Amino acid sequence: MSVKNFQKESFHRVKRWCAHFFASVPFLLTCAVFLSVICWKSPVLLLCLLFIGLATTVIQQIGQQTHISRHWLILLQTLAIAAILSFFWIDYFSVPAAAQFFGKAENFFKNNLTQGTPQGSGTAAAVSLVFNVIRALYLLYIAVALIGVVNAVRKDEDWQVVARTPLLVVIAVTIADVLTSFIIG
Repeated sequence: MSVKNFQKESFHRVKRWCAHFFASVPFLLTCAVFLSVICWKSPVLLLCLLFIGLATTVIQQIGQQTHISRHWLILLQTLAIAAILSFFWIDYFSVPAAAQFFGKAENFFKNNLTQGTPQGSGTAAAVSLVFNVIRALYLLYIAVALIGVVNAVRKDEDWQVVARTPLLVVIAVTIADVLTSFIIG
């Protein structure tokens, strides 16, 4: 292959790549506007989502240029997404910790349920009481389940079966707390 043909082929590859890239720009801009409207409270999430789109597009283009197998291409894109989202989660959870589960939900209900009520009606105290009872029941359940797991270990039984349900409860409550924080803001 002559140098001139190689240059022509390279030029056409770059031209096709630019055409594909610029053809997807309106879609990318639409996604960016949509995400900015949704994520106006979390600019870091928006930035991470834009980086994810950019990273997967760049990896896809590099994979097509270098003829990487589809398996490796998907693996690289997944790793890029995981790395960028882990940055977001580290940034999101680096704020001061709220030591109570459903603290934001409690504040939300206190603010919304006490509007229009007299000052001394006790609505805020009732909301706090309900959330504190929920927290106490949760902690008691975890303590009793932990005692059951310790007893299973001491008796040389299968402690993993005993620990499965409490672990699922902890995961479910944690996910519910995070989702509540996302919804309430």
